[in-house]
Amino acid sequence: MIQFVAELLLPGWMGVVLLRAIGLRFCDDRIGYLAWMWLAGCLVIAAGLQLAMELHVPVSFRWLVPVALGGILSRIRALPYDRAASSHGRCYALFVAGGVGLCLLFVAAGMERPCIEGDEGNIWSLKAKSLLVDWPAGFAAAQVHNLHPDYPQCNPLLQVWIHLWNGAPDFVHFENRWIVQFCDVALFVAVAAALRRRLPAIAAASLSSLLLLEPEFQGLCRTAYADGMVALGLVVAVDAFLRWRDGGDRRFGWLAGLALAFALWSKNETMLYLLCAGIAAGMTRCWVAPQRGGWKRENLVLLVPAALVIANTAIWNARFGMKSDLLGANPTGKSMFALMAEQWRERVPAMFAEAASVFLSLAHAHVVFAVLLLGVVCVPRVALGQRLALPVIALLGALIGIHVVYVGSFLPLRMHLDTSYARVLFQLLPAALVLVAAIASDVVGARTAGHTAQRP
Repeated sequence: MIQFVAELLLPGWMGVVLLRAIGLRFCDDRIGYLAWMWLAGCLVIAAGLQLAMELHVPVSFRWLVPVALGGILSRIRALPYDRAASSHGRCYALFVAGGVGLCLLFVAAGMERPCIEGDEGNIWSLKAKSLLVDWPAGFAAAQVHNLHPDYPQCNPLLQVWIHLWNGAPDFVHFENRWIVQFCDVALFVAVAAALRRRLPAIAAASLSSLLLLEPEFQGLCRTAYADGMVALGLVVAVDAFLRWRDGGDRRFGWLAGLALAFALWSKNETMLYLLCAGIAAGMTRCWVAPQRGGWKRENLVLLVPAALVIANTAIWNARFGMKSDLLGANPTGKSMFALMAEQWRERVPAMFAEAASVFLSLAHAHVVFAVLLLGVVCVPRVALGQRLALPVIALLGALIGIHVVYVGSFLPLRMHLDTSYARVLFQLLPAALVLVAAIASDVVGARTAGHTAQRP
C-alpha cells in the first residue's frame, strides 16, 4: 500500500506544488485541475529523474531527486490569483466520475498482457529499462534494438519512476504502464472540463462521451503508448490558451506553456504541430487581440519550458547519435523529402481515400475533424475570427502535416496506415473537440446577442 501511494500519489503532490507556483488552485476549475495536476506532476518526475541520471545518483536513490525538486517548487512564491471558485454542477461531476471509472476499467484491462510487445514494448518500455541498466556507458549501443531511438524521454522516464519503486533490474511488466495510463485518464478529465466551460452540461457530456467510445482511446488506456500523452498536452494547451485569451489571466498562459512542453517531451509529432502553430501565428498576427500583446517579450517567456524541452531532446539525441528515420536513418537511406518526391503520385490519392474513410466513419470519433472543417466552411467569421483563428489554423495545418509524413514514409503505406494512422490522428482529436465546442459556443452566443439586441 505504501508503495502504491508513493508511485501514484507523489506525482499528484508534485503537480499541486508546480501548479501552485504558477498560481493555479483547485477552485479555478474543480474538474480540470485534476488533469492539470497529473500533467504537471509527470513533468516534475521526468525532469527530476533525468537530473538524477546526469548527476549519477545511485539507482536506489534516484526517486529522491524528483521529491526534492517538488520540495523546492513548494517554496516558490505563487503568482497572484482570483479566489472565485468555479463549478460545473453536481450532475456533471457525477458524469465525469463515471467516465473516470470506465477509464480505470480500461486501465485494469491492460493487465491482461505484459508490456513487451509492439511499440509500447519495443520503443517505450525498452528505453525505460535501458535507462536503468545500460546508463550511461551502454545506453547508446542498446538503442540499436529500439525502433525509434530518437523519440523524446518523458514516457520512458515515467516508466523508470515505477521501476524504481518495484525494483530493478527485476522489472515489472504490467505496473510500469500505470503512470502513463493515468495520463489517458487525465485526458478524459481535461476534455470534460474544457467542454463544460464552453457548453451546457448535456452537450458537454455528449461530446465527452465520444472520447470514451473511441476505440483508439480505449486502446491507449490499456497500453503505454505516448499518443495519449501528446493528446493530453495539446488539449490542455489549447484550453488554457483560450482561457488566457478570453480573460487575460496569465496563469493560464503558463499552464499552456507547460502543457506544450509536456506534449513536446512525449513524442516527435508535436514538433510538427508546433511548426504549424508558428505558421498560424504568423498568418494571424494582425488578428491577435491587442490587449494580450501576443508578440511581446513577456508572452514569449511562456514558451521557455517548450524551448528547454526541444533543446534537451536535441542535445540528448546528438550526444548518443540517435537519428530519425524521417531524416534518412532507415533502410532506404533516403529522407522523407526525397521519398515524398518519389512516392507522391501513388500515395496522395491513397491518403485522400484513407482520410475520407476515417473522417466519415461512425466507428471512430474522428468524424469530429469533418465537423471542424464544416465549421470553418459554414461560419468562417467565427472559426477564423480573432479569437479562434490561431488554434484552428494550427490544427488544420497539423492534419495536413500528418498526411504529408505518411506520403514520405519509407514503410509500406498500407501497413503503416493500418498500424498507426487512426492512433496518430487521435493525438489531435481532443483538441479538435474543444475547438468545435468553442465555435458552437461563439455561434450560439452571437445569435443570442443578436436576438436580444433586436427586442423592442
